[in-house]
Amino acid sequence: MTLLSVIPALLIIPLLAPVIIIIAILIYFKEIKSADEILKKSRSAIEYELPRFVNTLAQELYGSRDVLSILETYKKNTTGVFKRELEITTADMKSGNLESALTRFETRIGSSMLSDVVRGLVGTIRGDNNIVYFQMLSHDFKQIELQRLKAEVMKRPAKIRRYSMMMLGCFVMTYLVVMVLQIVENMDGLF
Repeated sequence: MTLLSVIPALLIIPLLAPVIIIIAILIYFKEIKSADEILKKSRSAIEYELPRFVNTLAQELYGSRDVLSILETYKKNTTGVFKRELEITTADMKSGNLESALTRFETRIGSSMLSDVVRGLVGTIRGDNNIVYFQMLSHDFKQIELQRLKAEVMKRPAKIRRYSMMMLGCFVMTYLVVMVLQIVENMDGLF
């Protein structure tokens, strides 16, 4: 649309045409990046939810090997992007091949963490006992989640540093008060 405004600009103010072309190019590149940013946000939202999902899978596989029902049950307890993707995947699983639906789910998201989950789910569909696999995956994902939380904390060092210093001051004051009280008590015993 911005590029089409060059035509009236050429007729009215020809010197404005190069500026409009440059603005159109900048808008184009910004819009191209916005699609990647939206995909990146949805991928990170799904990866944020995966540790809880894998933990649930590890627990649910003790009672049932029905991957479709496990996904439908979990879908009721989640929100946002992950719920939408699970709705698409479960609908795809109902209408076709379970393994193909899970593979398409993995391809849509493009996450290595999700690839590990899908690999385990496909193995479960094929009849493998993947309880231990999902327990190990749950442990690994918890570690990744802790690293992510630590990185987020490091982004806010000023606030945390201030509160840490206040806590350190309280601890030091507590020790000093105890020491002073002990010294005063020992001095009273000497006199």
